Amino acid sequence: MRRIIASMAILAAAAMPALADENAVVKTVNLQQLQTILTEEGYTINSSGDDGAVSVRATDTNGTGLIFNVFGAACDLEGYDTGCLGINMQVRYDADGQETLELINEANLMWAATSAWYSAGGTDGISPTVGIARYVILDGGMTIRNIKDNLLNLLAIAPQAADYIWQVGEYGPGGADDAAYDDDEW
Repeated sequence: MRRIIASMAILAAAAMPALADENAVVKTVNLQQLQTILTEEGYTINSSGDDGAVSVRATDTNGTGLIFNVFGAACDLEGYDTGCLGINMQVRYDADGQETLELINEANLMWAATSAWYSAGGTDGISPTVGIARYVILDGGMTIRNIKDNLLNLLAIAPQAADYIWQVGEYGPGGADDAAYDDDEW
């Protein structure tokens, strides 16, 4: 009986895509690994494959409530292992015409760990979009924990950068940092 239980436990463990060793170094990622990383951190996966074969749309239900996208880049290149050599992490916002390229560029300077961008056609080719992104290069390897931390940092920065771009919250008129960003001091 113990052999049966032990065998079942081994089979179950082998069948589960686990990345529990956060110190493990990965040089490429695939869709299953991205999904596992997100679920291990408690994010809710909304869909896969919307931005290419190795892409996941998820929601941070434990913190910011943001919907974000994580997708592989530089995938299945000749001469490299299978999988993706990079990970692009994005939070996208619908542009409403109140954003300016000047504020988007200032957000790039203020939060250098991320990139703020604007697309007139958006990701659907129709709707203008503002995005806050983080790109991770896996060449040479990166720990699973570091990948998770990069996403955590993006999700912490994106709402601040968006507030700055749209001049709301603490960056709006009368906000907590109103005096810190006075144009006379620039």
